[in-house]
Amino acid sequence: MKRSLMIPALLAAGVCLAAGCGSKNKVDLSSSHTTAAETMAPSSEEAPSAAEETEESKEGSSRPSSAEGLSTALETYSSGKISIQYPSVSQLGNSSAEKKVNTLLKENALSVISAQELNEETDSLTVKCRIISADQKRLTAVYTGTLTVQNAAHPVSVFYTNTVDMNKASNIGFSTYADPGTMAAYVMSDSCQFEGLDAEAEQAVKEYKASQSIDIYTELFKNADFPIKGNAFPESFSYEDKGVIYFSIPLPHSLGDYALVKFTPETK
Repeated sequence: MKRSLMIPALLAAGVCLAAGCGSKNKVDLSSSHTTAAETMAPSSEEAPSAAEETEESKEGSSRPSSAEGLSTALETYSSGKISIQYPSVSQLGNSSAEKKVNTLLKENALSVISAQELNEETDSLTVKCRIISADQKRLTAVYTGTLTVQNAAHPVSVFYTNTVDMNKASNIGFSTYADPGTMAAYVMSDSCQFEGLDAEAEQAVKEYKASQSIDIYTELFKNADFPIKGNAFPESFSYEDKGVIYFSIPLPHSLGDYALVKFTPETK
């Protein structure tokens, strides 16, 4: 059975823990801990043309980032009906670390295929990658796309992110930016801000999240981001850009599959 890419088991079937479901008051966020984001230049490369089936395109144009000498590029994995962009780096200054970073970036980007048990010949998935920032210390990439599973009633929107520590070739997750419990309280509060929603959509999302609880979102954020814990693809992803924290919450398909929450620390 394929798992829903956006809606976790905790949110299925209208499950709602009693604690926090009706909590809409402003929340004290002083306990949240954040890390200041480095100033990094965004990448604006467009996707290279799709490669031949089962081949990977190596034609993504490279360009220097804000770190002297570092270059980033977008590669494309293409097989059957699946196409996924992912970033690569060069001129990192350490060939061993560079290889490990590129391997990690690729594995994470493509892990959605096995995690969702997709059939590359019958299931359609197109994912575009945007490099938010990159320097000698850290790279942040955001993935968006559309998944259509064979015989499914409708396509679903796909969203995931990856932030990698360049020195350690390791993943950086939600707990690096903020405390999951504090952010769960923020989501349930009236202070919660969303990115990219119009007034009507935002109202619908607010009504939906009011049916959830702090406990549900705390558990969701504890399991957010790479690395994958067990066999379950994360149901929430986050990233930090210029000190602002963005993270997704899953929604019913009728509401868009996911919403992006925006949190600006007072210390920014």
